[in-house]
Amino acid sequence: MEKNRRLLALAAATAITMAAQITTLPAAAAPPAGGGFSGVAGDFNGDGRDDIVTFTRGPAADVYVALSTGSSFSGTGWKWHDFFAVGAETPLVGDFNGDGKDDIATFTRGAAADVYVALSTGSSFSGTGWKWHDFFAVGAETPAVGDFNGDGKDDIATFTRGAAADVYVAVSTGSSFSGTGVKWHDYFAVGTELASVGDFNGDRKDDIVTFTRGAPADVYVALSRGSYFAGTGVKWHDYFAVGTEIPGTGDFTGDGRDDIATFTRGAAADVYVARSTGVAFFGTGVKWHDFFAVGSEIPQPGILW
Repeated sequence: MEKNRRLLALAAATAITMAAQITTLPAAAAPPAGGGFSGVAGDFNGDGRDDIVTFTRGPAADVYVALSTGSSFSGTGWKWHDFFAVGAETPLVGDFNGDGKDDIATFTRGAAADVYVALSTGSSFSGTGWKWHDFFAVGAETPAVGDFNGDGKDDIATFTRGAAADVYVAVSTGSSFSGTGVKWHDYFAVGTELASVGDFNGDRKDDIVTFTRGAPADVYVALSRGSYFAGTGVKWHDYFAVGTEIPGTGDFTGDGRDDIATFTRGAAADVYVARSTGVAFFGTGVKWHDFFAVGSEIPQPGILW
């Protein structure tokens, strides 16, 4: 569960701004081709410290890792995989076999909708053609990772968004993801809302959150019951992540419950946080930083779909 907060929503300790990674991203945070991820991190060698990873994608499809020493990231040319997340595929990170080391997954999306996993050995990612699911995150759906049933292995979710606004989950068996048509919610993250994952009530099962942004700036949460997400109109905040601000999630207070943050970017470059009480997010104008993620820089944690 501790690792799940590093997937679509990274913990405050791993919050980094990758300004030049996606050069075409405007201030309004339109996603790049093939996915809106803005970077991912994880504990790839199982030492309790989060490391960083970069995916070249495209035809090379290399994966590099720099391990944390506790005071710096070590390694530039450490290639952990030489053919993963090809073209415009969407890579994400999670501990899919529950061994305490974070692994990598890639979603082809589109018509094929395949999901491949390469497991961490502690010094590399093993496996190229290990298909863990053959029909998940179809078309332009938004994939996510989290331990939704609380068994210690990260699962996958997909948000259809749009008018249907369905949420499907395939749980990890440790060697594959089980379930294609298992709908965990039938109306969540509507239209172009931004969805993410986190354990907001601290029960060690990951929940889902959606940010309407724009003028309403509402935040809704559906809690995991282990086999479905409960709640459609449960508003946890009524004014957060306004306009085109970039929201994210993470346990910023260290109390075991994930909170929410929003990055104004631009010239102001403010960062606001609303803490989770377990039933709501508290605070609107609580500024945690007054100059971070300037202009069109890419913040973490941040949802860019």
